[in-house]
Amino acid sequence: MKTTNNTNQVSTLIITVGTRQIGWRCKDGIIRSFGADGNISYPPHINELYQELGIERGKHQDEDGKTYPWSGRDLGKRYYDYCQEWLGGDFSNVELLLDKTVIEGGVKQGLKHIILWGTDQPESITWNFRRLDTLWLAELMKGKIKSLFPDIRVDIHSPKINAGNSDEIREELEQLVLKEAISINENQEFILWIQTKGCTPVIASNVEICAAALVRQYQVFNASPNEPKEFFTTLENGLVTANHSQTFSLISMAEYFWSLERLRIVSAWERGDFSEAQIWLAVHQHRHPVLFKLAGFLAKYSNWESNDDFYRKLKQWVGSNDVSKVVDSAQIGTWKTQLQQMQDNYITKLWESTLILELALKRENYTTAFIQFVQILEQLLYIQSIAQSWRVTQRNDEPSLDELIQAWCSYKNFNRDNKRSKLIYAIKKKRNKIIHEGEFITLKGISYLWANNDFPVKMPETPTIIKNLMIDVLKEISTPPNLNNLLMRSLYQWGLQYLEDTI
Repeated sequence: MKTTNNTNQVSTLIITVGTRQIGWRCKDGIIRSFGADGNISYPPHINELYQELGIERGKHQDEDGKTYPWSGRDLGKRYYDYCQEWLGGDFSNVELLLDKTVIEGGVKQGLKHIILWGTDQPESITWNFRRLDTLWLAELMKGKIKSLFPDIRVDIHSPKINAGNSDEIREELEQLVLKEAISINENQEFILWIQTKGCTPVIASNVEICAAALVRQYQVFNASPNEPKEFFTTLENGLVTANHSQTFSLISMAEYFWSLERLRIVSAWERGDFSEAQIWLAVHQHRHPVLFKLAGFLAKYSNWESNDDFYRKLKQWVGSNDVSKVVDSAQIGTWKTQLQQMQDNYITKLWESTLILELALKRENYTTAFIQFVQILEQLLYIQSIAQSWRVTQRNDEPSLDELIQAWCSYKNFNRDNKRSKLIYAIKKKRNKIIHEGEFITLKGISYLWANNDFPVKMPETPTIIKNLMIDVLKEISTPPNLNNLLMRSLYQWGLQYLEDTI
């Protein structure tokens, strides 16, 4: 099995049955295919299979008098009856030419349920098409599968619909087949495999469309048998035998959407909407497990949910095998060092959180960004008041923001006319208006706070300019570490680069 995903289980396998699906091991040891009728360089196996039963091949006749030779529908029924009535229910001579390797691979991964989709078209359809119906070939497949894997549940669906009618096929799939498959597995995670090679193109495409529609709810994979190098081999005695598929490819249906959804993930990532990014990544997590988990960490972090458990799990993730497969060892070592510094130093932890307000500005959530800025400012003031032993308050309770500002201005010898003092009081006043009176603030409103207190502001205002103004204020309170060498910013940028490099 060749796989592009880390899937290790499967609930249900849907196989659309075509005439190429099976063969019969004849008395001379030759495997003859139910889909080889002497056309397109195929051997005349169908004629030979009738001869094996000692039956002369007949014809179907439409009402208009046109005749068509018997084919898979009639031949399948005769061989099914032969297995049941003459061989006592022995299906050992049936050969699963395409699907044996797929089924074996599924069984190794816990497969318990197979749905065989056969065709049984109504009498209004000409015999030119009805003669190729696969309802009895599906019965032969079921008998063979049950003989090999008796514990697997095998259901056959052969609806009385036109095999070329997309609407009827989709309705049958949505209302019956897929609902049944999901209901059987309702108490466990549902993982679906589909195998559509060998059947009519209309059925194959509609099964794939319906399966693809499920990828937001379930894991869906296309289990496609790889064609043998030769469909048929001519032996030394001149007889021609059919060959089995030896391998199959397992591809997530979500991959078909990656090119489009990658752009949406990049957009969400750039603006810091990691919850949205993780939603889009959910169906791609088997292909991109590192990015999916990183989005989850960044979503929690941007929601200020970085407690001890968060850091413990982040440390495990940085040291995981998945990360080591896509990140070089030097970068992993740097992340480990940065994470330890972040946990050991509260000042570093606060400066790390400037990424949160930067992303809020990028999303144009200016009121949120401003409140986050003041929150970081107040925390820095509080930590520095302890570290530098400012005289804040005589009371035993925690100091207010106003008291912290007063103590800081006193420590810095700033009087009320100092522009830094005036700015920080203006920031506090606006913060109170937002918290107490429900006001909001715009990008221009933030820039006015600085401009009105004699700080130069470049025009026009941009989120980057406002971010730099805020960072400059925080630098007045606390000397920052290297802002380009912080963990969360590095993880954010790594994820963005990974997305841009992954096509």
